[in-house]
Amino acid sequence: MKSLTPKKASAGSTSVARKKESATTKPSGKPQPVPATLKSDITSSKAPAWAAHGIFSEARIMAWEGKASPISATTIFPTDAAVFKSLPTASPANWHRCIHPLDRARAQLHFSKLDAKNLPASIDYRLIDKYGSILWVRHSIHEIQGRGKNAVTRGFVTDIQKEKSYQLESLSVSEREQNRIGQDLHDDLCQVLAGVSCLMRVAESRIAAKAPEEAGNFKELNQQIIDAMHRTRALTHGLFPGKIQIADIRGALLELSAQVKVRFTVEIQTQFKGRFPKHSSAQIIQIYRISQEAMSNAIKHGRATRIDVSLESFPDRMELNIRDNGSGLAKSDTSTAGVGLHIMHYRAGILGGELSIANATPQGVTACLRYPFQN
Repeated sequence: MKSLTPKKASAGSTSVARKKESATTKPSGKPQPVPATLKSDITSSKAPAWAAHGIFSEARIMAWEGKASPISATTIFPTDAAVFKSLPTASPANWHRCIHPLDRARAQLHFSKLDAKNLPASIDYRLIDKYGSILWVRHSIHEIQGRGKNAVTRGFVTDIQKEKSYQLESLSVSEREQNRIGQDLHDDLCQVLAGVSCLMRVAESRIAAKAPEEAGNFKELNQQIIDAMHRTRALTHGLFPGKIQIADIRGALLELSAQVKVRFTVEIQTQFKGRFPKHSSAQIIQIYRISQEAMSNAIKHGRATRIDVSLESFPDRMELNIRDNGSGLAKSDTSTAGVGLHIMHYRAGILGGELSIANATPQGVTACLRYPFQN
């Protein structure tokens, strides 16, 4: 019977195995040499061309140099950037013509106010590509040389179309969730409160015959239930503004003012000047939510008892002002602090407009929304 014990390897075979291992396995304790080309790039203060081009390509960004009035580029790098290649003109000097007509005046005003002391400064606006589609970009300026119309500005243009799409989708998800909650409150809680109110009226009529002194208490309880039902309905209308999907902007603001007046028992005055162009449902919902947040802040934080809402049309824009008589903004507050205010500013950006929030004279706060519109 043969033994199952393995035979010991001979010295010769062990030596051969070690040679094979050393040929296929790199020593772990010894650093590997850096390729000469990469070593020269690392030690050089100048960024290698392949890395610079790769960064611009991966980040969908391009360097931009040009004049502020009118907005026109003199140098663009890289010239094969996706943003630049998508434009309807191959001439950088025609950059201002590629800006969306509703954003052109706002972008030009931003560039005309650029100051070297306040750099870097950036603005988001829309470009129209050669296929007629909208492309959102963030134009940031980091350096200014010279003054006036001959001033040269240098900075970067970043493609933020995906960022804007994600932000818009986030708002859409939030809007759908608010609609669902509002619909559930209307279909469930409001119906329950209506049923309890009916039962209270029946109980009140029965008690009145046997214990007249308790009838008043039942009547008071029933009134509180009715008030709760009205407040809940006002809340559901704010969460689920179904009517504004087909209403015009004037009707949407009147509906909102009526809801806030019922819910918070404040005085609201509305004023409309000029003829208003047709707004899309998407535009109306953004204006509605901005106005809703401004009124809510005035009541909750400013303890306002009166709110004035005015909407005025101009040849190239619309202007919405919401002013209250509250306590105003504290010195430590800014018009961009807080999640709610950030969302308001973002909604204004979707409209291609700007939102400013500041203390009013002699008291209160004024929220002013300006957005472009061809009247």
